[in-house]
Amino acid sequence: MEVDTGNPAYRKNAGFSQEGYSASYYAGEFLDYDIIEEVMKDPGISGYGASCEAAANLKSAEGEYCNLVENEQNYAYTNSFPHLAPVHGWSSLEQCSYFANHLLEVTQGVPFTDEGAGQAVISRELAELNHIEISDMLTLEVNREVIGFDIPAREWVFEVVGLFEICGQQQLNQFTLPRQMLQNWVFVDSRTLLPLISELGEALGAPTGYDKVRFSVDDPAEMDAVIRRLRENREINWDCFKITMENTEYENAEKALKSMDGGIKTMILAITAAGIGVLALLCGIWAKFRIQETGILLSLGKSRWGILAQRITEAILISVLAFGISCALGSTAADGIGNRLLAQANEQNRQQTDSPQEPRIPVNSSDLEPVFSAPEVEELTVDISAGILTAVCGLELVMVLLSVCAASIPVMRMEPKAILTKYE
Repeated sequence: MEVDTGNPAYRKNAGFSQEGYSASYYAGEFLDYDIIEEVMKDPGISGYGASCEAAANLKSAEGEYCNLVENEQNYAYTNSFPHLAPVHGWSSLEQCSYFANHLLEVTQGVPFTDEGAGQAVISRELAELNHIEISDMLTLEVNREVIGFDIPAREWVFEVVGLFEICGQQQLNQFTLPRQMLQNWVFVDSRTLLPLISELGEALGAPTGYDKVRFSVDDPAEMDAVIRRLRENREINWDCFKITMENTEYENAEKALKSMDGGIKTMILAITAAGIGVLALLCGIWAKFRIQETGILLSLGKSRWGILAQRITEAILISVLAFGISCALGSTAADGIGNRLLAQANEQNRQQTDSPQEPRIPVNSSDLEPVFSAPEVEELTVDISAGILTAVCGLELVMVLLSVCAASIPVMRMEPKAILTKYE
C-alpha cells in the first residue's frame, strides 16, 4: 500500500527556490500508524513492513564528507552533488525487496530489525572507500543544496551495523549517476528516519509520512478478497493511496504444484486400478482353495450371506494390519516422491523461463518486486491429515469388499452337493 502522489487534486505549489525553479509537493494524506492500525484490523492481514525515502550528504565520524563509488562507464556529466546519496528507511531489512529477493546480502555485521533504532547498513565498497567499519558512526546531512530551499542544515547520526554485497548485475551506462548506484545507497531503520523526514516537512510546510507500507497476508489465495475488503473500508481515504499486489512466490509455488498435480492424479488412479486387480486375483486364488470349505459350510446349513460376511471380515482384519504398516511408511515415501516430482516441475519451469540467470537491476527503481521472481520452492513436507487417512481407509474397504465379493460370488451360487461332488 503506497501514497498516490500522482493525483493532481493533492499537488500544491511550493513556490520558487533561490535558483528560480518552481516546485510542487504532495499535500494529501500519508501513511501513518493510524492507517496501519486500520489495515491491521482485517483478519487476513498478518504483519507489515514500512518504508520511507530521503537524500542526504554522507559524512564520516570525523566530520569529513564521504566519497561516493564512481561509475567507471560515466563520462557524460559533471557531478554537482559529489556526496549526495539516497537514504532508504525500512522497518526491517527482511521486508525490503532487495534483501528479501537476495539481490543484496548482508555479509558483515547484522541487518537491522523492526526493533532497531539509529542503525544503518551500507555497501562494502562504500565502506572500504571511506575507511568505515562496523560500529562506526555515519552522519546524514541535509542542507540548502540538498533540497533546494533555504533551511538550516540538519545532521542525523546513525551507527553502521552491517555491510552488504550486491548479488546481481546493475544496468549501468555512461549516463548513470553515482547516487543511482546501489553501492552508494544507505539503508536505515524507518523508526528513526521518519521523524527526521517529518521534521523537514514541517519546516517546508508540507506533510510527510510513510511512502509505502508492505502488508503480509495469512493466505495468498485470499489476497484478492483482502484487498476488496480494504477498499470497502471508508475509514481510509483511497483518493490518496493505491494498492499493488505482490504474490510472485505464491504463484511460483502454485505453478509448480499444479504442474505435478496431473501426474499425481494419474499415479493414484493407476495404483488404485492395479491394487484392485491384484487384490481380486489374490482373493480368487484364496477362494479357490476354500471351495470345499464353502461346500461343507453350506451343507451344514450356514447361509451364503453368513459365509460371505465371514470372508469379508477376515479380509478387513488383514487389511487393517496392512493399512497400519502403510501409514507408518507413507509419510516418508510421500516426502520422497513429492520432492522428486517437484524437482521435475521446477526444471520444466526453468526451461520455459526466458529470463536471465543473473538478475539485472534497473537504476531508476527504489523497490524491485516486479523485477525479480521469488525463490522457487525446493522442498515439500507432506502431512497426512485425518481426513486423508479416512478417505484412504474408506477406499481400501471398498476395494476389499469388491474384490472378496467378485471372487466369492461364483462359488456361492453353486449348490453344496455340486461343490462337494465337483471339488472332492
